[in-house]
Amino acid sequence: MELYHTTDADGITEINPSEARMRELLDELDDIDITETAHPDVSLIHDFSGWMLTVYPRGIISLENLDQNDEAPRFMKGVSRKASLELWLELARGEIHKVNARNWQIQEA
Repeated sequence: MELYHTTDADGITEINPSEARMRELLDELDDIDITETAHPDVSLIHDFSGWMLTVYPRGIISLENLDQNDEAPRFMKGVSRKASLELWLELARGEIHKVNARNWQIQEA
């Protein structure tokens, strides 16, 4: 079994949430007031690999490996909630190759 966890905008962590709960967490982004929230995003971390997908309210998603400091985070814009859920599910199943195969962009300094 894969071990993963989510963190919501309030910093609350859930270990191995169901697909339905993941959908709820992503849907909560529609209700976040980004001017009043310290962390206006939700994330999923695949614990064994260190890969993290963070989803922001305006359809931005980032991918980074917490264990590899030498690799820059990657981003995608215009990502639907459905596509965000699909990415989360792939990462939760440990399908890192599928997540990495997407059309990611590296933010230039």
